[in-house]
Amino acid sequence: MKNINIIIMGSQGSGKGTQSRLLAEKYDLQIFETGNMLREIASQNTEFGKQIDKIINKKGQLVPWNIMKKEVFDWGLNRLNKEKGIIFDGTPRTMKEIEYLDKKLPEIGKKIDYIFYIEISKKESVKRLSSRKLCKKNAHPLIVGKDLDEEETKCPICCSEVYKREDDTPDKVLKRLEWNKENIKPVVEYYDNQKMIIRVNGEKSIEDVNKEIISYIK
Repeated sequence: MKNINIIIMGSQGSGKGTQSRLLAEKYDLQIFETGNMLREIASQNTEFGKQIDKIINKKGQLVPWNIMKKEVFDWGLNRLNKEKGIIFDGTPRTMKEIEYLDKKLPEIGKKIDYIFYIEISKKESVKRLSSRKLCKKNAHPLIVGKDLDEEETKCPICCSEVYKREDDTPDKVLKRLEWNKENIKPVVEYYDNQKMIIRVNGEKSIEDVNKEIISYIK
């Protein structure tokens, strides 16, 4: 199963990242996640890093496509092992990203085998993200009050330092959800027309969501 390629879609807080990591471990796949790449760039003390930080963290806006293409997609895909499959975590999010992948993937001998859309309500999304922390080493999503206490500073899974994303405040979460609702619609319609999307109830437990996804992979 090392050569399967999967897209995991869904709104913020749906558990895309968690399911991507579980599938990557099970099937020995690589994860392509543009958000983590952008946050890594934004954390760098450079002019470009400060520019990206201002766009995604301070303003909560989308990075322009010309920057995404060169600094994230071209750079990220060229680093991947061509012999292994890929999980696209939350990508594509726009029609330009679809056009890019539709052209790029055949060039590197790949095609999308499965697309899963993890569905949760807006209320559940805000609830999850407003109480979420991540660990710096592996980006494990941790819910305050469930996985760790508010004052805890270490990840209970890998013991690395935990932090709260700047854009995980209720107002910024709502802004991201509105953007997602408006912009992801044509992406979903595009793949729906190709009868490629498999919808999964993301409000079940992590284990149950994972079992359901795996049940579709042959």
